Amino acid sequence: MNTGPKGWHQGGADEDSFVPADLSELEWPTRTAVARPLPTTVLWRWRYETAVLGGAPLLWWASVRSIGGLVGLGLVTGVVAVLASIPALRRWLSALLWTVVTPHRLRVGCVEAGVVSPQGKLPAVLFTLRKPYGERVYLWCPAGLGPADVAAARPAIAAACWADDVVFYQTSGQYPPLVAVDVVRLPGTVLDTEPQTVSAVWKRFVRHDGRFEGFPPH
Repeated sequence: MNTGPKGWHQGGADEDSFVPADLSELEWPTRTAVARPLPTTVLWRWRYETAVLGGAPLLWWASVRSIGGLVGLGLVTGVVAVLASIPALRRWLSALLWTVVTPHRLRVGCVEAGVVSPQGKLPAVLFTLRKPYGERVYLWCPAGLGPADVAAARPAIAAACWADDVVFYQTSGQYPPLVAVDVVRLPGTVLDTEPQTVSAVWKRFVRHDGRFEGFPPH
């Protein structure tokens, strides 16, 4: 059974009111137009893809100048062959790619379900961790949006993430806007406990002054 991050709990004081057992009882939030993100927000959301698209040509250019095009092509081919031939490396690469894809899909699920603040802001994705069962995503809810609003969109988020299930966790009241989302891709996997504390997550967010998604922490 998934226990979530250490010191966290599933749902609020009344767990049944946080994630209803009967999905037909879910009340979808009123749809609000999603605000246009800031350029810095777009860059942050696509930072990994931008780094790859910008860095790959530079690396190729550097390899051509230093060791030659044929040797560089041979090295790339060798690396790809090794990654494709060793199952453990394939699984590692697949898990790594999911940590990049899942935040995008989670935002898609929030948009489709209308999980946005009255100002049209989506929950901010702080960071994503690889887990044996899938991924754990930490979200920061903007003003006017809470963990229960995100959890109410469970079916849409699970479908958007191409996951078997998603499980939501909130803190015990210390940081109400913070939500942990477990994206379960391998049902039946023994889920580990999360050693990272809420304080560590908060410090990581504050260190960047809340600029991850264009709005400050409250």
